[in-house]
Amino acid sequence: MSFAQDVKLELMQARPKAKALRLAQAFGLFAFARSFSPDEVSLRSESIEVAEYYRNTLRRLVPRNAEIVEKELSLGGKKIFSVSLPRAEDRKALLTRLKGGLEVSLSERFPTPEERAAMLSGAFLVCGNMINPEKSYHLEFIVREQPLAEELLELLNSHIAGVGLTRRRNSWVVYSKECLQIEDLLTFMGASRASLAMIEIEIIKDVRNNAMRRTNCETANIDKTVKAASSQVADIQLILDTKGLESLPEQLREAALIRLEYPELSLRELAGAFPTPISRSGVHHRLAALTKIAQSIREEQKEGGA
Repeated sequence: MSFAQDVKLELMQARPKAKALRLAQAFGLFAFARSFSPDEVSLRSESIEVAEYYRNTLRRLVPRNAEIVEKELSLGGKKIFSVSLPRAEDRKALLTRLKGGLEVSLSERFPTPEERAAMLSGAFLVCGNMINPEKSYHLEFIVREQPLAEELLELLNSHIAGVGLTRRRNSWVVYSKECLQIEDLLTFMGASRASLAMIEIEIIKDVRNNAMRRTNCETANIDKTVKAASSQVADIQLILDTKGLESLPEQLREAALIRLEYPELSLRELAGAFPTPISRSGVHHRLAALTKIAQSIREEQKEGGA
């Protein structure tokens, strides 16, 4: 089951109890479905649960003898569930019960936060979608008409920031790509469990990313240590082959032998390997002195070759 379907199931389980909020959610269900007008009231959904919720909500608001048609279709290899109100008198009764169609703006029709939250939950059930937050942050409402999409955009922007509007084929998409805004919107609509699940996913992502950054940093440091140690061993070997160990002062001779014995150690670890432990800085200065001697030998060899 997708994350979006989990959100929808939670919203259906949290059906409003107050009459005004039930009517607000019903309006969202009908207004943002496939069609909502005197000529047609219908829904098409890939979710049988959403189709049943739409039908049950419809049944509560139309006359007892109203005809509700349900069909199961196949479009593009997908199973689609259709619900419609075919008789004009039933559609008229529904529109009257909901105080008209879309003549009044959403913000005016639903002035309180509670009504807006209920309406948005209904809208998300029939036209909402979101990507699994483990992959990306994206929540959207796919709206059939531009004016309705613009009203939805205005209403959402009054509660959360960063909501956008774009055209996708024959529909208008109102969307958010911000993690915190999506979490806030889910909570506002009544899907608090989904919001908490997003927060948990975000925490896991942060932990995983931090661990990866630490691993990459440690790997880079190891590579740097290995490269530096290899260069130091090569310098010491050159000194031994050309001038011999006895040519070095006692401190440098000791440092050279310990580096040859422990080529894999970092400077800090190498400092502890001395018979009388010294500081990391002390090890660095001694190895730098050996490198300088090796550079002089190379220059002399270059001049001799010339």
